[in-house]
Amino acid sequence: MNHPRRPSITLAAGLGLALTLTLTLLGCHRGGASASGHEPSVEHPGQQAGAAGIGAGYPGELIPTEEFHGEFLARQKLTGTYGEHEFAFEAMLQLRGGTLTVLGLTPFGTKAFVLTQTGSEVEFEALIDRELPFPPEYMLQDIQRAWLWHVRLPWADGPPGEDPATTEVAGERVTEQWTANGLVRRSFARLDGEPAGEIRVDYIGGHRSGRPARRVVLENGWFGYRLEIETLDWRSL
Repeated sequence: MNHPRRPSITLAAGLGLALTLTLTLLGCHRGGASASGHEPSVEHPGQQAGAAGIGAGYPGELIPTEEFHGEFLARQKLTGTYGEHEFAFEAMLQLRGGTLTVLGLTPFGTKAFVLTQTGSEVEFEALIDRELPFPPEYMLQDIQRAWLWHVRLPWADGPPGEDPATTEVAGERVTEQWTANGLVRRSFARLDGEPAGEIRVDYIGGHRSGRPARRVVLENGWFGYRLEIETLDWRSL
């Protein structure tokens, strides 16, 4: 399946969609060769069900890494569901020296992929033999929405003057809810309604910069998947 690439992506081959990437790398792998000697192609689970697949396009924009601040290293466990599929895996997430790096691990603890963003340039290296049904920068979309999107908000990384607080960024309505414990919810909805629904990120127990929520739940109503992220270790660099 061919998908359009942004001009900033350096590889034409390809926490965006951490769910689908992991599903593809660890679960929806290619079967054996057919009688003709050719391996069957991989279809996205949504396509098999006749639904709009994630590969149809993930709205929004990647924030250049030079806009981020506060270098960190995190080890996280992710579990989730997409349709009838369930998965669990671990990943390392690092922001350092102007580069955002995601290292995906197989269930055996070996490296599955390395995804990096420096500025607006994205590079991806698959370390196991699996195909991707979408550009890897889609996975960065979810990581940025959950952990780094505050740099685009007028109230930055602190409680807004009103609750809930809403602003418009890059064609999306972004809403945050805060309590005394910190940020408890951030949601995104497209102003044009395409796709319908919203992305909702819940920070269990509250979240603040330097004191991240130990458990985060991301519900993507645009593409119908749920992702739970448990931060096992988070340290400033």
